[in-house]
Amino acid sequence: MYIDKFYHLFYDTLQEVYSDSKELESLFFLLTTHVLKCDKTTIILKLSRKEKIEDYIYKKLIRKLWELKKNRPIQYVIGKAYFFGMDFIVNEKVFIPRPETEELVSWIIQDHKKNSENVQIFDLGTGSGCIGITLKKKLPKIRHIHAVDFSPESLFIANINSKFHKEKIFLRKVDILQNLISIPIQKKYPVNIIVSNPPYVRISEKKLLHPNIFQYEPFQALFVPDDDPFIFYQEIISWIKKKFTEGLVCVYFEINQFIHLDFIEFMKKNGFIDLEIRRDFQGVFRMIRAIYYQKT
Repeated sequence: MYIDKFYHLFYDTLQEVYSDSKELESLFFLLTTHVLKCDKTTIILKLSRKEKIEDYIYKKLIRKLWELKKNRPIQYVIGKAYFFGMDFIVNEKVFIPRPETEELVSWIIQDHKKNSENVQIFDLGTGSGCIGITLKKKLPKIRHIHAVDFSPESLFIANINSKFHKEKIFLRKVDILQNLISIPIQKKYPVNIIVSNPPYVRISEKKLLHPNIFQYEPFQALFVPDDDPFIFYQEIISWIKKKFTEGLVCVYFEINQFIHLDFIEFMKKNGFIDLEIRRDFQGVFRMIRAIYYQKT
């Protein structure tokens, strides 16, 4: 088989699954650069020269193409996701890192890059560890990044990613809805950052998602009850109020864009100030920053 033939087969096979030609092109290069272990430019050159693919490479590409046809996300097909220009190991036990979350992390870095040595960070619902690890790499003066998740499988993946990137974060098995209070907090830090991308998609909104999201990504990392959409945020806020009796707390949340106005009121009622909400690259209200401190 020649690579240009596979290119046409790829498009013919997936065009009913992915209608956006730009998305298809991205998927093609993600798959081929991974399997052929080269960069995009090399693939383009191979296409222009109509180079032949070795049989065992072709068979591997075909197997992964059929996975994509079944709506399996490309990140699970190749076993990694790209976040902040870095590779992170992923599988079906962890939520796939998203570009929207990169924007949230970038916001934190921008806010704290000039003074990060007196900060501790709590990454709640760490999944693959991409948030905590990236913050540790980009804000190296930070000494303590606590990354928690209730899933042992997620913590296993996060630990692999931590070692791969040579960035130490403190991983701990914690259920946000049950025992968030068990996280050890060092009181010496005047600034505490809480960052979380918790489940926030209401069950009724499932129909709005692409099938490759709800068919393959972990249900518990995505959905919340329609009648209690802020359930995770409420537990986090209750924990903040109980445990952070000193110092400044900066929270950075990803949120459900369909109920962002309700969320702003929810935060205000819980005593948070200086709220700022931002749109993501798709133009929807996706992230919020707020401040909390207890007056003495």
